[in-house]
Amino acid sequence: MWLQKLKYVYLAFIINIFLIIFISAFATISHDYDLYFFYSPEKNLNSFWASNFATITLYVDLAFFALTCWEDEKINLSQTWHLIPTNEKKLFTANIISSLASCGLLFLMQQIVNTLLFLPSRGAKSLSFVFSSFSLWMNKYNTLSSTLLHWLFIILIIVFLYLFVSFANFSSRIISETLPVKSTLWIRLFLIALLVIIAVYSGSIILSHVDGIINRVNILRNYDPIWLDDLLIFIVSFILGIFDLWFIDKYIEPKINNR
Repeated sequence: MWLQKLKYVYLAFIINIFLIIFISAFATISHDYDLYFFYSPEKNLNSFWASNFATITLYVDLAFFALTCWEDEKINLSQTWHLIPTNEKKLFTANIISSLASCGLLFLMQQIVNTLLFLPSRGAKSLSFVFSSFSLWMNKYNTLSSTLLHWLFIILIIVFLYLFVSFANFSSRIISETLPVKSTLWIRLFLIALLVIIAVYSGSIILSHVDGIINRVNILRNYDPIWLDDLLIFIVSFILGIFDLWFIDKYIEPKINNR
């Protein structure tokens, strides 16, 4: 499980390095620093990367996340993996943890490369600049507790997304199999899209109420309210995790065993 995802980490990391080299070479040779989704306020390579390194990092991370989601769901529904003499819930939990660890490893490797990228222009401040771009470095605006809460926020967001993908996968399969019509890929995709729309709509309503609370309560307005975001994501992730484990215990595991 971990070794397979480690291969994906190396693949994504190599692609990340290739993108940096290719874009740097193309921008330098063509003197064009406005490339599609990327923009540079000053027409030089240092300014270009200062404005866009975080965007490229996120693009690679999103592609890696999609790849690990696909791998996770393969494992969750694989008869071979379920032959391992262990509790199915522990296997699911180990799957999520290994994916989270692989995301963390890739992100840290990316930041090492980004730090090296800025060494010629920023010197010893390269590391703080790179992590500050993601609000993950303590400075005069971020206290230690606020910085740690931002780290926790990213971890919780990743866990939430993995749990939601599994929830959408499990529930769409269960619902499609109970419908009077034959279960097809298109029906499952429609159900997944419907679940995503409901989740996004519900999330927007909750966030608007949270923003309203923050604006009305002075103590929340004066301090970084990231702790409230962390708490909400933790609660939702906890609920999703309970549903996922229940689906595995009541529906997924019996179906795999009966193949």
